[in-house]
Amino acid sequence: MASKPVRSLITIVMDLLVLVAVCVTVGIVVRFFGALASTSVGESYLRLASMLTIPAGFDAITTPYGGSFDVDATITVAVLLVVEWALSVARRRA
Repeated sequence: MASKPVRSLITIVMDLLVLVAVCVTVGIVVRFFGALASTSVGESYLRLASMLTIPAGFDAITTPYGGSFDVDATITVAVLLVVEWALSVARRRA
């Protein structure tokens, strides 16, 4: 059985993974709509989101809204949420 500090540490890591996934998801939405991505706030946010994105090497898909769908960011969100889920299973069994 894991000690309470270990369970707390796992919980903190899980929370950080979800926070990063949310930040990357917001980046997906900003990039999807080109008008948002072209603002100064959008450009700044996309720089941050790109630092959190796994470079999987997939090309972005052009959207009818003047932006692009970031496949790498989508893969990043999926990976982060799978890791978070695995940690939740480990924490529950501990």
